[in-house]
Amino acid sequence: MDTKNRENKAILEGKPIHLREAQTGRPQLSRRTFLKGAAGIVTTGFAMDRFAGWGQAYPFREYIPYDSSRDAHYGHQFGWIEHHHPSPDSISEKFVFVRLKYPGGDWFTNAVNYYRWPADTKFTEVLARYTSIDVELHDNPQYVSIEEDDIDHLCSYPFIFMTGHIGVRFSENNVRKLREYLERGGFLHVEDCDIRVDRMRPAVYRLMQRVFPEKTFERLDMSHPIYHTLYKHDEYLGGDKLVTPHGDFDEAIMIDDRIAVYFCPSDLNCAWEGRVCEPGGEEQRRWAFEQGMNVVTYALTH
Repeated sequence: MDTKNRENKAILEGKPIHLREAQTGRPQLSRRTFLKGAAGIVTTGFAMDRFAGWGQAYPFREYIPYDSSRDAHYGHQFGWIEHHHPSPDSISEKFVFVRLKYPGGDWFTNAVNYYRWPADTKFTEVLARYTSIDVELHDNPQYVSIEEDDIDHLCSYPFIFMTGHIGVRFSENNVRKLREYLERGGFLHVEDCDIRVDRMRPAVYRLMQRVFPEKTFERLDMSHPIYHTLYKHDEYLGGDKLVTPHGDFDEAIMIDDRIAVYFCPSDLNCAWEGRVCEPGGEEQRRWAFEQGMNVVTYALTH
């Protein structure tokens, strides 16, 4: 078995992954401060979620139970999803991979051990191992809430991840909060977990029209720095699915000359979860891990 096949097999088996060395320099990265005059970080208390019902079967289920004593969501095969409250030691020094909890969709998809492993924790393991980013590792996936967390809490995180199948249901207050987060320097990585269903992509377009009425998504060329921050990507291989015509390229909302919202329709997150990658197999999965590291590094340095 050649070196590349051994590395790809290691990803599936949960063994250490010997990815290619990054092709650019890797200076020590720490979380940048971007609160821009905010008074401080405020963590809020959370009331128990009130659920209207289970809706459709997974993966299109909108609600999962919440344990207020643990401040965590739980759902049978889903496992635990812990809310993250930044500690004084991590506020300015550690990078925490957090996903966005939002109303109106299955925000938790791939976050827990439904398939091979929780995508979030697997990716953060890779990020910590193969970059010099100072990553704060957790046993369980972490989330922040667009409804429950105030803007200063959200601004504790320079990078927030968002995915789902169904869509979104943002209030006007949620829209204002997201715009402020992005204008204050935040970075939102959004994915469509299955573009073949084609419900998440149009919902993301509508949401961003409300957040930034004056802006539109721009198609990203492979020459953009977000494909070259650590690993040189000159060809778009995608996440676990490469679907034409709308799922074989990324798009972005720009603020000045930086990407503020990165929209990936090919689903890096499912590749991180260990699902079969089509049509490129394990080389496609390697690309998905590398591109995730490129995106996080871009978010921390631009």
